[in-house]
Amino acid sequence: MSDPYRLAGDFDPAVPIDAAGTPPKRWYVDPAAHDHEVSRVFTQNWLPVCRAAQVAEPGDYVAGTLVGNPYVVVRGTDGQLRAFHNVCSHHAAEVAVGAGRCEQLRCGYHGWTYRLDGVLSRVPGAGRLAGFDPVRLGLKAIPVASWGPLVFLRLAGPSGARDLSDDTHPLGDYLEPSYLAGLTWVTRREYVIRCNWKVFVENSLDGGYHVPYVHPRLSDGLAIAEYTTHVLPRTAVQICATNGDDVRLGKEVAYGWLYPNLFVNRYGAMVDTNIVLPLTHDTCVVVFDWFHDPLVAGADIDAAIAESDDVQQQDVRVCESVQRGMGSIGYDRGRYSPVFETAVHAFHKVLWEELR
Repeated sequence: MSDPYRLAGDFDPAVPIDAAGTPPKRWYVDPAAHDHEVSRVFTQNWLPVCRAAQVAEPGDYVAGTLVGNPYVVVRGTDGQLRAFHNVCSHHAAEVAVGAGRCEQLRCGYHGWTYRLDGVLSRVPGAGRLAGFDPVRLGLKAIPVASWGPLVFLRLAGPSGARDLSDDTHPLGDYLEPSYLAGLTWVTRREYVIRCNWKVFVENSLDGGYHVPYVHPRLSDGLAIAEYTTHVLPRTAVQICATNGDDVRLGKEVAYGWLYPNLFVNRYGAMVDTNIVLPLTHDTCVVVFDWFHDPLVAGADIDAAIAESDDVQQQDVRVCESVQRGMGSIGYDRGRYSPVFETAVHAFHKVLWEELR
């Protein structure tokens, strides 16, 4: 078991990519490292949790759990989008389950009831409570913001922390508005993968390095020699022209990444978002949502999703292979490809900054 507070000492961001070693394997196999990342990365950054369309109307709500923390996102009767820790002030039971539309949030344990702005409005059988303050006893707010088709939360962090727009703005030239506007949601799938969450992120950021070897059908449709990676502050965009033979891919594919755990991928008439969440030190879940651009004619949506799923299954196999290798006594750390893995190196440098 390693000291999580010394993890940052295992990696030197000042070393240029052509001389740098990758982070050591304990970043990927040590439960203490996982716990430290949840505390320093996943509770203090903006993370996507649901689709904006799910909470578009007053009373709409979505409840879920983010790295062990129950939350609820709700559109108030005043039209304002809010988020709260989904924890009753009485005995901590959840006040909302699933998704839907409601007029109030009521705990199913003892009936404590809250307005959609989080203020406590009813306490059955309470009698006289000394110092009763419905605002102070209300639901605890969570910062919430929207970008494109997604809603984001930041569970914790200091006052004056980064706005979501600080991180999404650099992506604007590549993914907004034409890539994210007017999309129609199609379906969602969740992939539980037996690998550390960073393995999946690194696989998706490797500048197409693995594509000819892991995704031969996809590679055949790309002009792989024209694959380019643009590293931006806390984000990256990978763009590649296609050879024009595969209608599903369109003329160009673009893969956007937002630190720490969101990918937005555009190909032809389709956009998919991938949310990567750690479950344990060696298991993660990747939540895929597929969207369709109704302005693009002639798209075979079912075929596009089937092809996308095939690519994902190929990635699952290689990511799980990497995780098995991480546990080997024959491996400690690797090296970067300076040609392809500039975004992977940039990811590690941001992560190092937050872990130290």
